[in-house]
Amino acid sequence: MSTASVAPSYRALFAEPVLRRLAAADALARLPQGMVSITVLLVVATHASMAVAGLAVAGYTLGQAVTGPARGRLADRHGLVPVAVACGAAYAVALLALLAGALAGAPAGLLIGAAAAAGLVNPPLSPGLRSLWSAHAGAALAPTAFALDAAVMNLGYIAGPVLASALATGVAPAAALGLLLALTGAATAIIGRQPRRLSVPPSTRHSPGPGLRRLLLTAALANAALSASEVALTGYVRHHHALWASGPLLAEVSIGSIAGSLLLGARASGRGGSLLTLLAGAAAGLALLTAAGLDAPLLAVAAPLAGFCLGPALAALFGRAAGAAPPGAGTETQAWLNSIMNGGGAGGAALAGAVLSGTG
Repeated sequence: MSTASVAPSYRALFAEPVLRRLAAADALARLPQGMVSITVLLVVATHASMAVAGLAVAGYTLGQAVTGPARGRLADRHGLVPVAVACGAAYAVALLALLAGALAGAPAGLLIGAAAAAGLVNPPLSPGLRSLWSAHAGAALAPTAFALDAAVMNLGYIAGPVLASALATGVAPAAALGLLLALTGAATAIIGRQPRRLSVPPSTRHSPGPGLRRLLLTAALANAALSASEVALTGYVRHHHALWASGPLLAEVSIGSIAGSLLLGARASGRGGSLLTLLAGAAAGLALLTAAGLDAPLLAVAAPLAGFCLGPALAALFGRAAGAAPPGAGTETQAWLNSIMNGGGAGGAALAGAVLSGTG
């Protein structure tokens, strides 16, 4: 696919009504993902310490990582919508219980437990939507679909925290929580209104094969590098007494990632050689960001360049995972990818924090 054919590929994607509805559901599902961590943090921190709020966010993140593959497997067997509806109901109950507990001044253990319970039953919309993209976009449009998914995911992680914090501090934490749940429900409803041909064949139990295991390891290491870079960049600006710059710089990285996803990801999502090239490009971008640290003002120029290959690399990983998925196990495979990336991100952040505390 040439550069000139990138725009027509997006036009072709949106020309199909079914795929347009999938794109709308994807956007609605991604924004709550960007909102949820800061929402949980602010709901708990309103009436408890920041330490308890941080543990609640950790409990939520760990919960969703632990059960992600199981929820994906259930979606493959019984359909995404029934599982998303059942999980969504339990998700709402857990988050509302967290809010009620915070307002009532409940013990820390109950608050952390409610947040972890919400993570355990988080509706599997993200892996499910990728499975639907893979099944119904077709070979020609699948790279474009995964590139769009990666761009929307990055946009959700930029806009979601801003929206959630504005609602939680300007109105009430309950407002952010209510919008989060409403958007999740709307995404589920749009998927439920899709034609029958969007159903995914039932699956049996599958274990990741050697090729998929290597891909999962690659995804874990890539996300570890990204999380470590976020922590390191924040530590750098803090060291220079400019902590205010961390948000704009990280947003620049995400904006570069969105641009790269839309421009490069549509061309490269399904090809193995392209994945290697994009990962090398992402590493080069992070090396450029490191070099820019020698002269702090250059960081503003290097940050979007550092992100340019990150989004396309994620799109390529999603596409490779879809291609490596056993028949009828697309959602479970994407859920494994999500879980292993969450684990890699946590490890990268922890490692970077340890290095910063030891060496500066």
